[in-house]
Amino acid sequence: MRAISLFVLLFFFGINSFAQKMSGFGAELSVLSFKPNMRIWTSKTTGFEFFGGPSSEMNNFKPNDIEAGFKFLHAIMYNRTDRTYFGLVGKWKWVNVYGDADKTSLPIAGLLIGKEWYSKRINLKGYAVELGYQYGVKEYGRKLVGKTTFEEFPLILNLRYSFYKKN
Repeated sequence: MRAISLFVLLFFFGINSFAQKMSGFGAELSVLSFKPNMRIWTSKTTGFEFFGGPSSEMNNFKPNDIEAGFKFLHAIMYNRTDRTYFGLVGKWKWVNVYGDADKTSLPIAGLLIGKEWYSKRINLKGYAVELGYQYGVKEYGRKLVGKTTFEEFPLILNLRYSFYKKN
């Protein structure tokens, strides 16, 4: 059983010694949020991203909510100057629904496809566009009103800018 577990871990998270391994910090602007992030490409086909920051809801554009999450990325096309990838997104959102009196939190899952371009004039920089779908629904009780449903905006549209360092 240990050998199978080790094989599975190496298969999915193995590091290709001839690949472009890099890590970087950046920021991501989406339809309803702005998130600082850290992205790590462990090989030319496998990457991870951690992000978190302020966000808002569709019916209230006040950025008074917080979200944090994780992306698993897999490149389907790779060149030295660009990378096309798909990813799985998991995030948690803490929502101030109608002011500070009513709060809820919900898990959100999603799928995305992205394209990242690299520029190395002075330092290695990355520009990316990501499109996808996410789903998150939460029904919660409100004082004196009853139950209300909060739905996360389903469209993922992200613009990213990152500073990278080759490992």
